[in-house]
Amino acid sequence: MIHILRFRVLFGFALLLAGCAQQEFLPAGTANGAWTPVMRESDAGTFVQVPAGCFVMGSMAGERDESPLHRVCVRAFWIGQTEVTNTQYAECVAAQECTPPQDRVAFDDPAKADHPVVSITWEQADIYARWRGGRLPTEAEWEYAARGTEGWPYPWGTDAADCDRANIQGCVGDTRPVGLIGELRSASWVGALDMAGNVWEWVADWYNAGAYVSLADGVINPTGPGEGTLRVQRGGSWQADATRARATFRNRHAPNYYGNDQGFRIVMQF
Repeated sequence: MIHILRFRVLFGFALLLAGCAQQEFLPAGTANGAWTPVMRESDAGTFVQVPAGCFVMGSMAGERDESPLHRVCVRAFWIGQTEVTNTQYAECVAAQECTPPQDRVAFDDPAKADHPVVSITWEQADIYARWRGGRLPTEAEWEYAARGTEGWPYPWGTDAADCDRANIQGCVGDTRPVGLIGELRSASWVGALDMAGNVWEWVADWYNAGAYVSLADGVINPTGPGEGTLRVQRGGSWQADATRARATFRNRHAPNYYGNDQGFRIVMQF
């Protein structure tokens, strides 16, 4: 059962409560199912808690830039349960803090109010996140929220992506309302939805094909290269095939790029 919390945090792992005065990292390999998802409502939407923990980032079965495998530890944070919607982004535009999407067709369609906002550049996503008092997730945070300590290849487990679990190529041919497929079939271990399919999600990191090579084992909260020309996107989209919906797949584009299958979600620290 998912618990909605407004004023305090409950931890699902007994490890975090048993005599621990300080936050500890859940070991890589801990079963994802041991965590009970925790939700928190805010003015920025619904967020799910991601506990501090370690996991093996990357894949030896994917693209070359998904390797080598390396153990990463991530401090606790809260991530948007869904991608940012047109309605949520419109609040920032109305406050004159954000500029409208580069292509406004979907943004101006009342029928798509609860669809993810698209045609957003990396900078626009970053500005919105900061306006909300948050930020974009790092690559490591995004992948950890999707895969968990157990390191599933997909947010829901090991079964490949299909139209019953994700809005990918060949399903509906457009974005869907956020969270439409439902948490029982598609939620990640922390209760995040649409982390496979619907829209690509901008993350904070610059892209570098060899970024994983230099990471030390057990590195804590890596933030990626200090500079670059491309920014990373994660999660696949309604135009991407099942292979690209894997939680380890690294898409990338120039920061000023935008498309009708690209959006984002944000991270908060409450």
